[in-house]
Amino acid sequence: MKILRRALLVVSIMAIGSVLTACSEIVDTITEQVDAQDELIAYIEDSNPVIEAAVNEEIAADEFVFMEEDLESAYTYLVETTIPALEKVVEDTEAIVITMEELQPSHDKLMEAHKKLLETYSIYAEGFYNGDESLLEKGDLLYEEYGEIYDEHETLFTELAEEYSLEVEIEEVE
Repeated sequence: MKILRRALLVVSIMAIGSVLTACSEIVDTITEQVDAQDELIAYIEDSNPVIEAAVNEEIAADEFVFMEEDLESAYTYLVETTIPALEKVVEDTEAIVITMEELQPSHDKLMEAHKKLLETYSIYAEGFYNGDESLLEKGDLLYEEYGEIYDEHETLFTELAEEYSLEVEIEEVE
C-alpha cells in the first residue's frame, strides 16, 4: 500500500508539473502575442504620420502640377514643394526604429515605396523642365511601380497583423 501511495504521489506530482508547464507555455504564448501587438501598434503610430505626409504631397502635386498648363510653374512647384517634402518623408521613414524582426520586410517595402515616389516626382520635374514627354511617361511608369511596392508593404503588414490577431483597417485615399 505504501508503494502504491508513493507511486500515486509521484504520478500526481508529475501531472501537476505537466499542467504547470502547459500553463507556463500558454502564458508565454499570450505574452509573445501581446508584445507583438504592442510592437505593431507602435509601428502604426510611427509610420502613419509619414505615410500621411507622402499621400498629402501626392494629392497636392496631383491638384497643382498635373492641372497646371504652365510647365515652368509645375516644375517650380515640384522642386520647391513636392520634392523637398518627399525627401523629408524618405528621411522620416528611414528614421523609424524597428525592434520586431518580422516587421522589417514590411518596413523595407515602405522605405522602397517612398524612395520610388521621390524618384517619380524627380523624373516628372526633369520632364517638365526639359519639356520632355518621354520623361513624363517614365514618371508614370515609376508611379505605377511605387503603387505596386506600396501594396506589397500593406500586404506584408496586414499578414503580420493577422498572424498576431491584430485587426487593422487600411483606408484608401482617392
